[in-house]
Amino acid sequence: MARRIEEILEFDEILRRLKNMTTSDLGKERIDSLEMESDLRRIEEMQQETEEALGLLMKRSSPPLIGIKGVSKWALHASRGGVLSIGEILSIGDFLRGVRRIRKYMSDNDSDRESVYPIIEGHISSLWGNVELERWIEKTIENEESLYDDASPRLKQIRRSLSQKKNNIREKLNSIVANQDLKGSLQDSIITMREGRYVVPVRQDSRGKIPGLVHDMSSSGQTVYIEPMAVVELNNEIRELEISEREEIIRILTEISEEIGQYPYEFKADEQIMAELDFLFAKGKLALEQNAIRPKFSTEFRTKLVEARHPLLDPKIVVPVTIELGGDYQALIITGPNTGGKTVSIKTLGLLTMMAQFGLHIPARSGSVVGIYKKIFADIGDEQSIEQSLSTFSSHMVHIVDILKEADENSLVLFDELGAGTDPTEGAALALSIIDTLKEQSIHVMATTHYNQLKLYALTEPGVQNASMEFDIDTLSPTYRLIIGVPGKSNAFEISRRLGLPDEIIGRANAFLETEDIAFEDVLEELENERQRLEQTRMRTEEEKEALEKELSKTRKQSAALEREKDRILEKARKEAKDLVTEAKENAELALSEIKDITNKLEKEEAKTLQQAQDLLRSDLKRLKRSDKNGVVLKEASNPVKELKLGDTVFAQSLGVEATVLALEDAKGNVLVQAGLMKMSLPKNTLVQASKTRQEERRTKNSKNLVQKKAKNAKTEIDIRGKTFEECVADLDKMIDDAYLTNLKSVRIIHGKGTGALRQKVQEYLRKHKLVKSYKEAAYDDGGSGVTYGELK
Repeated sequence: MARRIEEILEFDEILRRLKNMTTSDLGKERIDSLEMESDLRRIEEMQQETEEALGLLMKRSSPPLIGIKGVSKWALHASRGGVLSIGEILSIGDFLRGVRRIRKYMSDNDSDRESVYPIIEGHISSLWGNVELERWIEKTIENEESLYDDASPRLKQIRRSLSQKKNNIREKLNSIVANQDLKGSLQDSIITMREGRYVVPVRQDSRGKIPGLVHDMSSSGQTVYIEPMAVVELNNEIRELEISEREEIIRILTEISEEIGQYPYEFKADEQIMAELDFLFAKGKLALEQNAIRPKFSTEFRTKLVEARHPLLDPKIVVPVTIELGGDYQALIITGPNTGGKTVSIKTLGLLTMMAQFGLHIPARSGSVVGIYKKIFADIGDEQSIEQSLSTFSSHMVHIVDILKEADENSLVLFDELGAGTDPTEGAALALSIIDTLKEQSIHVMATTHYNQLKLYALTEPGVQNASMEFDIDTLSPTYRLIIGVPGKSNAFEISRRLGLPDEIIGRANAFLETEDIAFEDVLEELENERQRLEQTRMRTEEEKEALEKELSKTRKQSAALEREKDRILEKARKEAKDLVTEAKENAELALSEIKDITNKLEKEEAKTLQQAQDLLRSDLKRLKRSDKNGVVLKEASNPVKELKLGDTVFAQSLGVEATVLALEDAKGNVLVQAGLMKMSLPKNTLVQASKTRQEERRTKNSKNLVQKKAKNAKTEIDIRGKTFEECVADLDKMIDDAYLTNLKSVRIIHGKGTGALRQKVQEYLRKHKLVKSYKEAAYDDGGSGVTYGELK
């Protein structure tokens, strides 16, 4: 009966579409084993599976599940000593490749952690896989019929020999075919094969001209296929090599089969996981196609489908319907004109409830709630049983009897046009009795009807509620909106009048109605009018509420924006103040550091100078001590200086040192000189003029020392941004002088862009400078107009 209910509610079509979403037979077989769940924990788990699959499909792409086959049977066969065929091993290789790809599909996106997929990740992490076996198969099997030459060294050698032998035999046969003496004996100048051996076609009447073995004859008997004796031995060798090739192939397949046979249970487990993954992603694809959502669930049989859409109707034209059942009422009686959507409504309720309990998302709006039932029953549609000679009423009644036998308090029962197909009075009475019986058993019921008796029953009976499908009498068309709490009018007289039926006929028909019927229809009309007035009031209230909410939202946004702007301004002010303090602190620390560096440098220079003086003094003292010890004899120079000037450099031959003249000769003929730090008076006739070469060397050495010192401290770049030209002109002069003395080719001046005034003054300064040959602005990626290069002479 469950399968019949699935057909009535068209759930079998949902399963067919779900199967079309799978990529393997394994996934389809998994769908065939589906059963409706009634345990809330299991339903939520199934819904979570669908939600995870939908999330992965939307954030990434479809998983690589194509080509997956059931391979566990072959692994089991191999475990029992069987040798698998090339095609079977190739399929196992494809399966292992699919396992690796689906694992990579998940691992490649490990950085995407804004969503978590625990169920699918759990399935994928449980996959066994075997990369080594996969690669072995991949490098061995070429296609379903052949192995690669490199599958083994022996196979490669055999096939190389086969190729050589076949080339040899073709050459010999070609020479026979090309022999002019045999041209008339051959039927065709071709080489062919019979029974795996190379032969040539020979005319029947010339068969004696080519000695050899006959392997075949044409159907006409005019041609015989002869293997010339010259190639018999080569053909035999080829056959032997082919046998060796087959034996080697079998050996390789046996070896791979033995490896596969070690993992029958692993292949079985992976096969089940891959089937499950295919099924889960099929659920996700179906939800994506239907724009479906994950519903909430109620264990108290409360159902509220918000703007639900029948999933098998064209989504472009289907009208969403909101359905409620359970809670204050357990039976819902829907009335209204034909073609108004009553049948679609109860089918939508049954189908979406079944989909949800099978773990599928439902096409409805967020906030939908589905009651959980152990069984769902339905009697819908016009049916006749021709085989049993049953009328439509009888056929329906057979199904209703079965439903009454099996339904219990955990069931949902759906009836379409309950009691129709027989006498209206008796049919209405039966319908009332059936619904009342089900209600007493706490069974939830939704039924459609035209009977006024059922409308009155729903108005007066607790736990039963009326509902109607709205109908636009002006356009004579249904709106397909389900109105809970209001019974529907048939509108037969009004529809007939608008379609052109004379008022006289309608008046007579009205006279045939019972007074109670007329009064009831009038009450329904008044109820409908009042409902429409209330609906219009509600819509106006909703519009006003929506407008107020928009205005309130706008005000809140403006207030939030002002608050954010205030925070931004305060934060900016705090940051600027902090930056100023930080900058001042950094500048102070930099100045202190530079002062310390200068102090240290001066101290070092002074210490160095003092040390040099001390060293020189010690040297002079040592020399004098040696002179005192040995006795110094001031001898007259052979060519003493004749004229002296202050500052001249002379050479004291007796002492062997150079000295500078500090004072001219006195009355005794002595000259005051300084050698290093020592001052002494020496007779003028002991002094000779220092050679010009030594003086030049001294000057050169001093100049060289100066240049080296300049080179050590010379700068090629200066940053004068934020300064005036007058503040930095001295630094510019020093930099250019130092660069010139150290033979540098250019200097780089960073002056910034700003207004361009500082750049103009710098460039004018460079143009006039005697050591600058030219200047130019830097390249765009080197500072552009904010930097100027000066090329030195």
